[in-house]
Amino acid sequence: MTRRQIIKFCLAVMLCLVFGNGNVIKADGNVVYWEGMKLVKGQIGKLEIVKPINLWKRENGKLQFVRILKPGEQYRVYSYDSAFGGQYGVGGNYYITNMKGYIIYKTPPKEKLKLVNPERYGAKQLSIGTVIKESSSSIVAGVKKSELEIQSPQGKQHVYKLDVELSDEKIAIETALSNEQVLGLEPVLQQANRYNGNGRYVLGAVNGDYFKANGSPVDLMVHHGEIITTNTTPVQERVIFGMNSNGKPMIGNPDVMIEMKINGGNSYRVDSINKPRFANHLVIYTPYFSSSTQTNSLGTEVVLTNLQGKLNGNGTLTGTVKQVIVGKGNEKLLPGEIVLSGHGKASQYLQQAKEGDRIEISIRYDQEAWDGVQEAIGGRYRLVANGAVQSFNIAGAHPRTAIGIDQNGNVLLVVVDGRNPNHSNGVTLNELAKLMKDFGAVDAMTLDGGGSSTFVARQPDGSLVIENKPSDGKPRPVANALLVIYKEKADPIPVGSEEMIDDFEQAEGQWLVSGVGYVSADVSVTNKIARTGNRSLQISYDFRGMKGTSGVYAIKNGGILLLECGYTEMATATGFVHSLKTVVESGFGLILQKALIGQDGNM
Repeated sequence: MTRRQIIKFCLAVMLCLVFGNGNVIKADGNVVYWEGMKLVKGQIGKLEIVKPINLWKRENGKLQFVRILKPGEQYRVYSYDSAFGGQYGVGGNYYITNMKGYIIYKTPPKEKLKLVNPERYGAKQLSIGTVIKESSSSIVAGVKKSELEIQSPQGKQHVYKLDVELSDEKIAIETALSNEQVLGLEPVLQQANRYNGNGRYVLGAVNGDYFKANGSPVDLMVHHGEIITTNTTPVQERVIFGMNSNGKPMIGNPDVMIEMKINGGNSYRVDSINKPRFANHLVIYTPYFSSSTQTNSLGTEVVLTNLQGKLNGNGTLTGTVKQVIVGKGNEKLLPGEIVLSGHGKASQYLQQAKEGDRIEISIRYDQEAWDGVQEAIGGRYRLVANGAVQSFNIAGAHPRTAIGIDQNGNVLLVVVDGRNPNHSNGVTLNELAKLMKDFGAVDAMTLDGGGSSTFVARQPDGSLVIENKPSDGKPRPVANALLVIYKEKADPIPVGSEEMIDDFEQAEGQWLVSGVGYVSADVSVTNKIARTGNRSLQISYDFRGMKGTSGVYAIKNGGILLLECGYTEMATATGFVHSLKTVVESGFGLILQKALIGQDGNM
């Protein structure tokens, strides 16, 4: 081997060491790139050589010269310390001295560093990937909304979440029905706006059940204690979310058992409520269905009036026969009335009735826990059951909507956007199940997804806004929705109220401290004092021995100044005054809000 070949071989080995042998972190199925360079685990930046400079190797606390680096060469940086006048570690015990004008040091964006060094930068790890951005705010005490940007193996994911604490009796979860009719569709936002006001303020909403082409929800829906539709899906494939009479959430697969009697006679099975009338079926139609029963003339319809009771589990509804109509169909559905519609054998049974007869309808669920349920809505897949993540042999990443219940009986509503690679790719059912478990769900299920997935949240000015990006490019009309309700005469968020900047629940590493005239200062997140939630921001400072005015303040990444602690020598009995005040200031120095929190001469 010639001398030139030996040199080339040594250089090749050295470059492998210099650039490191760290694992390249994968994201969206590829490596993470920054300025044309692959980022590797442990990397914090890179050096560009501007002028010839020495490459050193540290051995036994001493430097050994390796070679002279040439302008244009680039090296990954893994560390920096103050030894030997300040040096950058470029891997394999090789170092480059920090000499101004000879090198340029660059740092990747924090979001990219989180992907390759999640432990170092405090990035939250979820089953589907690394959280690179997260923002949270309280809509009211007990209801928090969050948006997460996650880097997953499929690429970007945007997740929207509502955490709902149900310990406050003013907070409830209710269903909404499109245009107050089973037949027909309406976007979630319009449904939420229609229910908003008159002592029931909507804090958030997501889309609900899967639906037929005519807008009918596929499975059970209960609204304000009344059954709107019964099930279609077989029991082994069915999953229902409900709120019981005590305001507690539950997930199961209940079915509805319905019977009727004419003048106390023999019982006859009723097949469904507000569903199509099939051969030999007996169906109950209510004004929630449509303006009429939409049936053909091959049957009998009985109109009931003077209704007493409700169509709900473990209950009885009675009524008086107003009219019996044979061979006509499509009977009108009027307020205060219901229609019994039968075909074949059911038609023959109904023809026994006559005007003035007393009809008794008995309803119960096949699962006792569901008797008297106040709100219920259907879904499709049980994601988490009794704390165990379920698995699915179903391919495909799509937008998803899910609802879960945590171990404390609180509810979380989740929407994952999809079908938009620049924004969010979507997740599989298996990924969604793991994500719901990550979020604390011990029981969870899917609602309708795809283009139906919609996340609505209340804004500080009281308006309701769609916060996610539906995959259709516009809100899709849907059959029904789930609403988070605040039951109070007064609006919980008066118009003009300030938006929460940070609740400090996920504030690690996001706040810095600065100021003037202080000995020392530090900012940290603590659980010692928390007005709401579990965390608060703490500023520790030392002004001892300082003359004149001193001050320290906390600054959030992005230039928002939040808290200011000040000290001024004054001619008072104690000789000094400490003060704490809030100052909300934009990144351009514009003070948006300023208020004195308190003063204490002995703080």
